Amino acid sequence: MAIMALSLMACQPKETSTKAASDTTDALTQVVISLDWVPNTNHTGLYVAQDKGYFKEQGLEVQIVQPSEDSASTLVANDRADFGIYFQPNMVSRLEKGVPITAVAAILQHNPAGLLSLKSLGAKSPKDLNGKRYSTWEDPIDDATVSHIVGNDLVKIPGEATDATVALRMNQFDYILAYYGWDGVHAKLKGVDTNFFFLRDYEPIFDYYAPVVITNNKLLNSNPQLVKKTLAAMKKGYIYAAKNPEESANILIKYAPETNKELALASQKYISKQYLDDEGDWGKFDYDRWDRFYDWVYKQGLIDKPLPPQAGVSNDYL
Repeated sequence: MAIMALSLMACQPKETSTKAASDTTDALTQVVISLDWVPNTNHTGLYVAQDKGYFKEQGLEVQIVQPSEDSASTLVANDRADFGIYFQPNMVSRLEKGVPITAVAAILQHNPAGLLSLKSLGAKSPKDLNGKRYSTWEDPIDDATVSHIVGNDLVKIPGEATDATVALRMNQFDYILAYYGWDGVHAKLKGVDTNFFFLRDYEPIFDYYAPVVITNNKLLNSNPQLVKKTLAAMKKGYIYAAKNPEESANILIKYAPETNKELALASQKYISKQYLDDEGDWGKFDYDRWDRFYDWVYKQGLIDKPLPPQAGVSNDYL
């Protein structure tokens, strides 16, 4: 499936520029992968697969891009990207509307999300955050999740904190839903004493999948071999990154030189341990975990109808 991403910014090493396809690349199948955000350690396996030639081993010429305005799910659903990085909670509204996307690989084995606050706030558990100021980007499922963990009386401070640690120290809010592999590690690097309460430690239902690799259902039906080849290369990249964190972080930095090097290296040491399951495998979903979270979403009244079992997820292409 050859598609152009004209409105997207490609992530390439700084010293290289986009060049016309040669006779060699003409023989390769063009694939576009859209990130969910700026390049970070959730994406390292993709860049390792690119750098080590794992995609080309599968006959693929891959372009990794950042979304400009549209989300990865919109790009994938509209055939403007073949694959995207996304999150299980964000898929709910898309699946409810019949958007033709499916999660085909789990990048991390367990949910790294939790509540980040300054240690000086004195919270010993999430319940101690009840009545405190919560930074929200007003996503209904995220807010319902936090409310379930903290208590019903959320004091919401709308906004998007680009640096959670700085915002906490500036007293803009008291706590925020964050990801330990980036925000939690960043706080430690800055020497800021914080508490991080993993959602999954206080409610197992919230061990949802974040992030995941999604693709278009049309591609699954029309070219399942392309999906399998792409995932095979990704898997090889993430397994390599799991075993070689420092080298892999430097590969990420090579392709995204604007990345904070110290943060990328520290984050990679943590997150490389999160890629693989107990058997050393990458990408597989636990369907029961997937379904339990969506059942909870329905019971909270966040969607009108229950989603069917294994809605929007498949291990069949790994």
